[in-house]
Amino acid sequence: MFARRYPTLITTDDVGKGFERLFENLAEYHLDCPSAPSYLTSFLSRAVVDELLPPSFLTDPLVQSLGGYVVQDAIRALSREHSSVRLEKVWGPGDGRPVAELKVAMDQLLKEYLLSRELDEALQCVSEINAPHFHHELVKRGVKIALDSTTPPTDVDAMAHLFKFLNINDVLSKVQLKKGFDRCYSLLADFSLDNPNAPAYMTAFVEKAIGDKCLDEYTAP
Repeated sequence: MFARRYPTLITTDDVGKGFERLFENLAEYHLDCPSAPSYLTSFLSRAVVDELLPPSFLTDPLVQSLGGYVVQDAIRALSREHSSVRLEKVWGPGDGRPVAELKVAMDQLLKEYLLSRELDEALQCVSEINAPHFHHELVKRGVKIALDSTTPPTDVDAMAHLFKFLNINDVLSKVQLKKGFDRCYSLLADFSLDNPNAPAYMTAFVEKAIGDKCLDEYTAP
């Protein structure tokens, strides 16, 4: 939820000040909820993964003095191997279904969209999946499905239009779109085996996203 409201309604400074207040009152929260420190560690770690806070926030002397072991636990969580992937699933990937089923559901809705071009129906399906922090997977699968279609130029444009529609309706965040593109570029060699024009189509996806103001800027990893 916070990631979807950033940076239009809340800023990095707002998020940081909010955590500082939480640290100050953690002892009281702990009395009513013994798991409060663990939950706060998860929220703090996810805020860094979702780019609401820079990693440097955790090394700030004031933050460390206020947050104590919660901040240290967050630093340890973020330093583990594949930490981003692990933390993206800290609350579960979506509506309770296994990840494999979510991927199947995403494939189905994306393929149906390319057949029908019904933006509102696709929006409803994405919302029902209820996996906002797993939308990078939706982007990756959408790009791959468009590239593998029988009419890539047309379907690439249609898929890019869907990403724009999801973004302007506050369903697909800039952070998740960027992560999805990052994943596509990491797999570009594989994509190119099936479609030699994959690099050019990826450039088209990025340029359209920037032109549609779904991304402020983008540099391929």
